[in-house]
Amino acid sequence: MRLPITVHRARLGKHSYRVIRPRPTPPNVVLRDFRNRKGEFDMRLDARAAHRIGVAWLLAARSPRSLVHIPLRGRTTPVTPQCRPRCVEWCCPLAEDEPQLDLLLLHRGLQFRPSRWKEVRARLDGGRPETAEIPASDVPDEENVLPFEEHWMDQHPLRQHVHAETLLLTGNAPLFRELSTWFLDLATRGPSMRSLTGRAHQCNELRFHADPREDSQLHMVYADRWSGADIKL
Repeated sequence: MRLPITVHRARLGKHSYRVIRPRPTPPNVVLRDFRNRKGEFDMRLDARAAHRIGVAWLLAARSPRSLVHIPLRGRTTPVTPQCRPRCVEWCCPLAEDEPQLDLLLLHRGLQFRPSRWKEVRARLDGGRPETAEIPASDVPDEENVLPFEEHWMDQHPLRQHVHAETLLLTGNAPLFRELSTWFLDLATRGPSMRSLTGRAHQCNELRFHADPREDSQLHMVYADRWSGADIKL
């Protein structure tokens, strides 16, 4: 798999940071923060965005010394943002009027403080274009992958912070590789369900805490109708 990227550099004191951005970010994706539900986030995206972001998670798995930044603020809302058919409200809530966020993926080993992100972002250079080559073998085999909850509860916790209008997700390579399938799955399953049943509703959830009673999660919903022109894979 090939992913066009832009590689940026920033220096903050004695530290130098390498920031990778997919180039370009697909237009049909929006990430929002539920202001009245702490730790809950809502993402709506079409097939191309789901595929591009899934590949970005694979790139993050291969980039332990880099920050992978996906700028998402300032996006339009899907024409039909609510789930079709409508889910129970608590299952597929809509964050239509909530603040929009960027997405940042980083490894725990970087020991990067979220409070640094705003200044690092402000100091990024113009960047240089590159193309990342990601082997198809990096995509986990569904038959050999443990359920996400086992990774999450046992050895690969996914941590989240919000800072400078950005959702920062901190993990490690095995976790990033596995979670890429949540997006790649939406990229194929959403359009196929539309063609088979006439209904495009598909959603996945990423939970951040080991305590199942906690509702901290990223809720992703496939949306194929947007105000701009849809882009096919």
